[in-house]
Amino acid sequence: QMSGEDEVEFSDKDEPDGDGDGSSDCPTVRAPLTSLKSHQGVVIAADWLVGGKQAVTASWDRTANLYDVETSELVHSLTGHDQELTHCCTHPTQRLVVTSSRDTTFRLWDFRDPSIHSVNVFQGHTE
Repeated sequence: QMSGEDEVEFSDKDEPDGDGDGSSDCPTVRAPLTSLKSHQGVVIAADWLVGGKQAVTASWDRTANLYDVETSELVHSLTGHDQELTHCCTHPTQRLVVTSSRDTTFRLWDFRDPSIHSVNVFQGHTE
């Protein structure tokens, strides 16, 4: 049995954090793992779908693209906006994507049913 002093002496508080150079246990990626290609314009935003196996990108080419990041393949091209996209965002627990555009609309894309995907268009934002 250890005394209170021994417990403090061997606690993980005395262990160095990392290797002394300020790094953490998280690996640092210094080279891309894959490239997701198919946009014709600047990619302005990106987000991960729930589960981390798919990502969505928004571009000035007026499309958003849904990719399978394990295969780097384009799953869906989300078209319909009349001007450049300004943002995309995914729901944290559902397979839902929101895209916004300079055309003053935002669209809610629903991928919860794999056999179909639906879109709802909302009008009126100014920025």
